[in-house]
Amino acid sequence: MFRRLVFTYKSNKAAIKKTTCWLLIAAFVAFLSWYIFCLPDELFKDSTSTVLLDSDGVMLGAKIADDGQWRFNAGEKVPEKFEVCLLQFEDREFNSHYGISVRGVGRAIVQNFEKGKVVSGGSTLTMQLARIMRKNPPRTFTEKIIEMFLATRMEIRYSKKEILGFYAANAPFGNNVVGLEAASWRYYGRGVQHLSWAESATLAVLPNAPGLIYPGKNHNLLLKKRNRLLKRLLDIEVLDSTTYRLSLSEPLPDKPVRIPQLAPHLLSKLIKEGYKGKTIHSTLDKNLQEKAIQLLQKHYGILKDNKIYNGAVMITSVSTGKVLAYVGNTKSPEAEYSCDVDCNDAPRSTGSILKPFLYAKAMEDGLITPAMLLMDVPSRFGTFSPKNFSSSFDGVIPANKALSRSLNIPMVRLLNDYGLSKFHIDLNNYGFTTFRKPAMYYGLSLILGGGEAKLSELNRAYTQMAQELKFGKAQSILLVQEERKKISSRPITNRACIYQTFEAMVDVNRPDEEGNWRAFSSSQKIAWKTGTSFGFRDAWAIGVTPDFVVSVWMGNADGEGRPGLTGVKAAAPLLFDIFAQLPKSVGWFTQPAQQMSKVSVCHESGHRASSLCETTDEVWMPTTCLSSVACPYHQTIHLSKDGKSRVDSDCESVYNMQHVNWFVLPPFIEKFYKFNHPNYKVLPDYKAECLAKISDRAFVIQYPKPNSTIYVPVEIDGKRGRTIFEATHRNVNTKLFWHLDEDYIGETKEIHQFSLNPSAGKHVLMLVDENGISSSVKFEVE
Repeated sequence: MFRRLVFTYKSNKAAIKKTTCWLLIAAFVAFLSWYIFCLPDELFKDSTSTVLLDSDGVMLGAKIADDGQWRFNAGEKVPEKFEVCLLQFEDREFNSHYGISVRGVGRAIVQNFEKGKVVSGGSTLTMQLARIMRKNPPRTFTEKIIEMFLATRMEIRYSKKEILGFYAANAPFGNNVVGLEAASWRYYGRGVQHLSWAESATLAVLPNAPGLIYPGKNHNLLLKKRNRLLKRLLDIEVLDSTTYRLSLSEPLPDKPVRIPQLAPHLLSKLIKEGYKGKTIHSTLDKNLQEKAIQLLQKHYGILKDNKIYNGAVMITSVSTGKVLAYVGNTKSPEAEYSCDVDCNDAPRSTGSILKPFLYAKAMEDGLITPAMLLMDVPSRFGTFSPKNFSSSFDGVIPANKALSRSLNIPMVRLLNDYGLSKFHIDLNNYGFTTFRKPAMYYGLSLILGGGEAKLSELNRAYTQMAQELKFGKAQSILLVQEERKKISSRPITNRACIYQTFEAMVDVNRPDEEGNWRAFSSSQKIAWKTGTSFGFRDAWAIGVTPDFVVSVWMGNADGEGRPGLTGVKAAAPLLFDIFAQLPKSVGWFTQPAQQMSKVSVCHESGHRASSLCETTDEVWMPTTCLSSVACPYHQTIHLSKDGKSRVDSDCESVYNMQHVNWFVLPPFIEKFYKFNHPNYKVLPDYKAECLAKISDRAFVIQYPKPNSTIYVPVEIDGKRGRTIFEATHRNVNTKLFWHLDEDYIGETKEIHQFSLNPSAGKHVLMLVDENGISSSVKFEVE
């Protein structure tokens, strides 16, 4: 029995021992598993502030993190001064221990025993990092043990530099400031790389008791801590005596520095585009940004008396494509509600600001030469009757002058000839995103502000035109330095046509929209264009040099129009003030000779010269213009022997005629043209007997009949249709010029039919032939 009991005891003892062994192994495996996986993949997942820096790393603005903390993304490395200060204050053995300092723990035990309370925790910098990672739980013995294990695990996974970087980026620095980068900007208003020894020492002592001391709280205690650390740096010969004394004399910051807000609209824009929580290295130039803000505010101060409260400015480098200044709005106490609107990115009515694109594309298409005459007379296109702002007419005007003077009627006629749908496609190719509706939705008013565009997209389009002219290809317009440059695979516009367009835009003496001439002083050559939207709601001005593109918009963000809110009056003065602050371009764009040809041009009409042109000029123009129409205005006319009257073979012997080449304008153009051109030679009248015979061969208006009432048909879709008006001329080769209610609507030759859609009411149709003979009928549309 005894032996059996002994045997049973020994068996149970062995089993217990075996079980205990397995339990210890299991516990060790569990601990080892926990130890291996105790650290998360990311130590910190806290939200971070969005920080906007200029091209040199100077802060332009920042937005606080979602949790209400100023917590910036970690810098590339911890600055040497701060690293030295931090390690001398917090953990002098940091580079030699493995997360736990035995000497430090022993010292803490002795200090706590002598004081009779906990005055030191003996934590290494790595242990402090573990505590910060765990969101600062209550200080207990168990928590201290956990921190030790986590610290050793961190030492295995990360290098010393990485651990130091984590600490610097996530340590609390008092108030709601987290991390060295945020602390440097909040307390000293500059980046960590620019901190002095005294400033680095001040920041190094803050994480030790961030709730107790920070700039603005317990000033004397903070000063003692900083100076004690500086004395330590002197003792170990990090500082010399001179640097030490100078460092002691540096004052502490009294309170946090206000974060700059130099580009709030750009910051908000980039946050929406996916940069939230990041440190953004923008392309902006802080000094230029500040100048642009100051100048915009200066002009706002002038315009606010007219209740014009908002504006925007962009400046771009042609060479790099980098945006150097982005001012999205004014600072207007009178309209605070609208100052948050980013007017650089808000669609606004374009006014005349798109005209240079049409001018360039019409030359590229061979439709015009740079200075050929465009018709400027009262005109009607269906129900659309454009007007010049001055309400005056030139009859005909060189295309380049029509552009620089921003005349509406010549440009509407040019768009009609070029093709509305084609130009609509061109605008999309230029990168505009606002012309989403079909071309017919906008109609011919597209060139006068019938559509909307963003200042940022106009700035990009003009910059890329300058780049194509200067380099042969356009590239991306950059707001962020990390963005990859994209080079356009093909030119959007012929370089020679861009060159001629910019040449047409350089006049510094221009009329405003009310006909008053203004001279803008500039010490350099600038190609510039203004625009004014209908109702005086938007004022635009964009200028181009080989180095810079400056874009300006002025108006009210809510769309309220104001008298005098025009491109020349409200936007152009700011444009030229900004250019005065920019480095002046050396020279001008180089003429792209390979895409240009020397052409004989009619001196009076600007067309390619015909054999009838009396005076010609040899000029360089885009090769694409070689397909344009030769001069149609010079004709051979027959004069009487004394040269005082026109004749023809029906009333004068050929032997008694003089044959002269004459610059002839149609009668309805001539009456406007000769008013501004006193040297214009009017055609002599026909000899009396000749005129009688010519009149006898004149034309008849077949439809509508005089004083008749006509009905415009309604189409299947319910819209008003069109009616064919018709006339006949006894000389089939004679042109007839058609006018409806004194507005010129077009010309016909041989077959004199015109499709019209007149509105309901009374109208007058008048036709004039080349000889000045006219006929008209009154009719009514029901």
